[in-house]
Amino acid sequence: MAIAIAVLNTGERVITELQEVREDNKEDGKPICLMFVRPYILNVEGTDDATVNQEVQVRFSKWLPYSSDTQFKIPFSSVLAVGTADPGLAQAYNNTVQQAVAAEDAARAQQTPSVQQVTEAETGMVPAEETSPPEGILPDGSVDPDHDQDTTT
Repeated sequence: MAIAIAVLNTGERVITELQEVREDNKEDGKPICLMFVRPYILNVEGTDDATVNQEVQVRFSKWLPYSSDTQFKIPFSSVLAVGTADPGLAQAYNNTVQQAVAAEDAARAQQTPSVQQVTEAETGMVPAEETSPPEGILPDGSVDPDHDQDTTT
């Protein structure tokens, strides 16, 4: 679970928890690809003092912002270089991930759907409200043969 920086052949610099996927998920299996866990694009911007003291400002942006996935398999051929993140950068990444996880948990807690909402979402069917059948109609929808008959003789 090393925090690493990967340079992709697209030129993107990605900071991520980097894992190696191996054949049959065995430690001695043949490497298949890399796994990026919670990847972020590293945006490096120079500051006004960058020419004097080489200070840069780093910003993180979600690598695939429109995906709800947090793990991505990346072929080796898509990666130009991989390096271990500087300890300060790794700590900033971990803080960003913790904030993202907390935000996801809070959003999930607010979305506790009712049974009816789940039924609607899964089946597309909106359950009808339960009502009593009209007088003279049986629960199965048939007409009660004894209803409205004059029983006086």
